[in-house]
Amino acid sequence: MPLQKLELRPGVNRESTSYANEGGFFAGDKIRFRSGYAEKIGGWQSINVNGSTFLGVCRMLWNWVSSFSQNLLGVGTNQKVYVELGGIYHDITPLGASLNLSVNPFSVTSGSRLVTATVSAHGSNAGTYVNFSGATSVGGLTFNGDYEIQSAPTVNTVTFYASATANATTTGGGSAVIAKLDIDAGNAIFTTGVGWGNPPWGFGGWGAATGVGTNMRLWSMFNYGDNLIFSERNGEIYFWTLDVATWSRAVSLEEKANTQPKTETFATFASGVTTILVSDATAINTGSVLSGTGIATGTYVTTACDGSTSVTISTATTSSHTISAITLTVSYAGRHIPNEVGIIIDSPVNDFVLAGGSTPYDPTEFNTTFDPLLVRWSDQGNPYEWVPEVTNQSGEQKLSHGSYIVAAVNTRQEILFWTDTALFSAQYVGPPFVWSFSLLDQDVSIASQNSMLTVNNVVYWMGRDKFFMYSGRVETLPCSLRQFVYNDINYDQLDQVVAGANEGYNEIWWMYPSANSTINDRYVIYNYLERIWYYGNINRSFWSEHSQRNYPIAAFSVQTAYLATAINSSVTTIAVTDATTYPAAGTIQIDSEKITYTGKTNSTLTGCVRGVEGTTAASHEQYTMVKYYVPNQVMLHEIGNDDQSVTPALPIEAYVESSDFDIQDGQNFGYVWRILPDLNFIGSTSTSPTVTLTVRPRQNSGSNYTSADSPTVTRTSTIPIQQYTGQVYTRVRGRQMAFRVDSTALGVAWQIGRASCMERV
Repeated sequence: MPLQKLELRPGVNRESTSYANEGGFFAGDKIRFRSGYAEKIGGWQSINVNGSTFLGVCRMLWNWVSSFSQNLLGVGTNQKVYVELGGIYHDITPLGASLNLSVNPFSVTSGSRLVTATVSAHGSNAGTYVNFSGATSVGGLTFNGDYEIQSAPTVNTVTFYASATANATTTGGGSAVIAKLDIDAGNAIFTTGVGWGNPPWGFGGWGAATGVGTNMRLWSMFNYGDNLIFSERNGEIYFWTLDVATWSRAVSLEEKANTQPKTETFATFASGVTTILVSDATAINTGSVLSGTGIATGTYVTTACDGSTSVTISTATTSSHTISAITLTVSYAGRHIPNEVGIIIDSPVNDFVLAGGSTPYDPTEFNTTFDPLLVRWSDQGNPYEWVPEVTNQSGEQKLSHGSYIVAAVNTRQEILFWTDTALFSAQYVGPPFVWSFSLLDQDVSIASQNSMLTVNNVVYWMGRDKFFMYSGRVETLPCSLRQFVYNDINYDQLDQVVAGANEGYNEIWWMYPSANSTINDRYVIYNYLERIWYYGNINRSFWSEHSQRNYPIAAFSVQTAYLATAINSSVTTIAVTDATTYPAAGTIQIDSEKITYTGKTNSTLTGCVRGVEGTTAASHEQYTMVKYYVPNQVMLHEIGNDDQSVTPALPIEAYVESSDFDIQDGQNFGYVWRILPDLNFIGSTSTSPTVTLTVRPRQNSGSNYTSADSPTVTRTSTIPIQQYTGQVYTRVRGRQMAFRVDSTALGVAWQIGRASCMERV
């Protein structure tokens, strides 16, 4: 009988039917194509050590190496900001208010974990963390430490959950309680509303403007030398100074600038006055903080005019200096740093900090109105100077097309800025204009703030309905999975789309949420060397590749949840406070009990099986913490063959399936009874690596697949195996057929050669 060799095109194509793609591949998961042949992707492992983890859903990773050779990773979540070093996450979240609370600020109820705290004018929201200190016992509980605010019923009260129930209904806590609040938490996902805030109006700037749809929190982040600069979308810019001894919290860039000396000047003044005389006011700006003898702490300039030696200050002087001059130190004008930005980006070659979407500069006004199309930048080599003067290069430029700036990326000798409808190029031209902006395309879209990537001086990005590339001109990127992706995507959650490189395999990954998911649960890959596409399923909230880690890094993260009601040991539907960021199915832990679930809504876990993995089903109190069994973590990808995010490791289930093929034009039935598979298991750590080969026949191209034997291809010889030379037997009959290779075991790596040789009648 004749043997038929299957030589298939690399890549996956779902732009038409399986039969129309004869000679190619139609489906797959956790696979790639290397040198034209399909293989299983590599595994992943956590960088977490000693149980260290982070809170919230990760939306930014930034890796850099300090001048002291410390390999640092900035991690921005919807609740916190961390810097990771050696697998330990250090909280650098900027602080908000620090408040001395009234006497006995805590109110508890017997048998309940819910606590109400009186925190006057707290200005915080749910999800924000607060640290209490100086508290005494109340209801058998003492509240010193960090707590997540669950609600803010009034402007003067917040609620949180204790680790145990109170033994009395009472108030207490003493008279020396101090509350230190983090900056407000943001949303983990986009939450829809009714009316103009709903998609499509609720996206980006529109959602932010109306306040009906609430945007998820996104971060911009980069290192400035050893230090870290970051900002939240539609928020402030923050500055963290490297200090691994104290791991001090980040501060606003405004606060940092107010402590950086810009110049010194001689001054004379009387006591109790708000106008002083200086020897030279040319370098003094409104907003500059003054320090020196006779000047109250925090005093700043309210009026300063070049050519005049008279300066008005915010606070009256505390002593007289009318006989002899004194020296005053003048800071940069932090109050003129944008107090609201859309995104920030650095220009590493030219050493600028740029804001896309910003409050404009006004020499006499500190709180200007946010302009979503304004690009504003600092002085060259100086992130503290944002006041445009002839002696520096800070400035601003408003873009001409679109409603708001969505994203920005560095590429060859230019920075690209996307608005919601256009793409601009910014090139450094030096004084007096500093940056020159040109419109590249006025009919282009972008999916999200993080959906673009520069590789080999070419920029690739995911739009709202197709993929693009820019290599000097804007082009549509042909995609053999375009319909597959855009017909099954959750447009409400498009802000979650994130692009990342896997440079070792010439790949760009886009993680995105499928239509019925509120989190990223799928990926699509473009291999830019072989110009092919493939896809799969994975849960990653952010992805990044930095050469400092040697491997791509990605984040798995979920929002902390709590039991919405008490449960007994037998219920199979569990109500929780928030399940929106949980995977569609998985395992949770409540106290010491592990529970699997097979479905979920935004507030319930369904199909629960109680007391799994040797644990015992039990009753649990309302507001008990619900932990997902995989902790929040950053993982290194392409390490080993398995999922090492948990212990013990889990196998990565991978498969690839061909499109249908036939004999001649399908008028004949084929009968396959012997297969000579061409596979190798190089890289496997299992002593008996195994894959399953399935041949799937059809009666005709419009029918379902009929039943087929599934012979197992097994090789137990010593690894590495260069070539599989055996044969397997099967009994398959049909006009069209497809074949599929699966692996579900630990330690397995495989690659298909020239598919299979099938003996057919």
